Amino acid sequence: MGWFITQSLAFIIIAALIGLAIGIWIGWLVWGRRAKGKHAAAKAEAAARADAVAQPVPALAVAASGTGTTTEAEPVATSGSDAATSEAAGAEPAADTVPPVADGAPGPDPDGTDRADAGEAEAARADVIAEAEAVARRAAEADATATATAGSGAEAEASAAETAEIAETAETAAVPDDLRRIEGVGPKIAAALVAAGYPTYARIAAATEDELREAVAGQGIKFAPSAASWADQAQYLVDSDTKGLDEYQDYLVGGQERRGKFTENVDYTDVDEIDGAAAKAAAIAADEAEAAAAVEAEPEPEPQDLRRIEGIGPKIDATLKAAGYTTYAKVAGASETELREALAAGGIKFAPAATSWADQAQYLVDSDTKGLDEYQDYLVGGQDRAARFKKDVDYTDVDEIDGAAGKAAAISEDEAKTAADGDTEAAGSEARA
Repeated sequence: MGWFITQSLAFIIIAALIGLAIGIWIGWLVWGRRAKGKHAAAKAEAAARADAVAQPVPALAVAASGTGTTTEAEPVATSGSDAATSEAAGAEPAADTVPPVADGAPGPDPDGTDRADAGEAEAARADVIAEAEAVARRAAEADATATATAGSGAEAEASAAETAEIAETAETAAVPDDLRRIEGVGPKIAAALVAAGYPTYARIAAATEDELREAVAGQGIKFAPSAASWADQAQYLVDSDTKGLDEYQDYLVGGQERRGKFTENVDYTDVDEIDGAAAKAAAIAADEAEAAAAVEAEPEPEPQDLRRIEGIGPKIDATLKAAGYTTYAKVAGASETELREALAAGGIKFAPAATSWADQAQYLVDSDTKGLDEYQDYLVGGQDRAARFKKDVDYTDVDEIDGAAGKAAAISEDEAKTAADGDTEAAGSEARA
């Protein structure tokens, strides 16, 4: 009896499990096909809407570029919606073939399903519209970029040309300065200078006397005796040096420079304001005396080491300085005769190298150390050789060679270099001819 009860319970349990499995399987089939039908309908509607919305892309592109509207897209989207609805309706009978659900099994909520389908369709429609608008924007941007690129080169060239033209026009149309502030320039000459392209102080200051004379001559003015001073006067005006201009104009006589050189620290008398030739001459003589005194009053420069000049030792250095030749510039400005007289006054009768002192001193004035070294290599005992000095020849310093034969050989070699250099120069001259 116990065995029978046990077998019955086992059979009941197995049957219940089998029934449960069958119920789960049936529910899976029902819900799976329901979901499949729902997703198929959603996909069909989304595809239809995508096809419908894709049609007005050109209109969207036009709208993006600011030349059209998107109103033409609405009817197409509506017809697409109808097609999608009909396709979805055609798909419903597939769901009716599902076997009936057992009594009591939970069924789908029609209202909830419709709301989910509508939300998904609306999302799909929004995505498609957004993508279409993005495509339209990219197309419009690409078109604008191509247009800008095509015109950029021409626009740059036009801009550069326009800038140059504006600059030239601005320079030409510059407001003229009052050129009558320049002594010797009256209204007629001022107008002639402006017409010839010299409207400002800066332009006149940068011009030469010949250029200014040609400018006024081209306007019919042949007589302009003060043109030699116009550029200098204009430079004072460019520098806004009113005091310097007044002093320089006092120095001028009728706009022309005097015979004596202009000295800035001299208070000149404005001779143009003095009546009578004698009074004018007296004023000019007084100014010249003041200028001479100002030059003499300049401080004496520090004495320089004249022993850097080959042929000058301590004794000759002291003798020359006692005679007033304290600097390289003074020695360079003196003649051989003047230097020998200075030495003779100091008791020195023999100075064979005096012929080259002025030339050596000039190298020192110019701070040309390399040139001085080469020239001193050319010299022999401070004196010039028989052959003329040439800067392009690398001379041997004969004074550092022992023996007469060695010195003579070195001089001969340098002369051969000089001759070869002369032949090269002659050949070059013939080729240029």
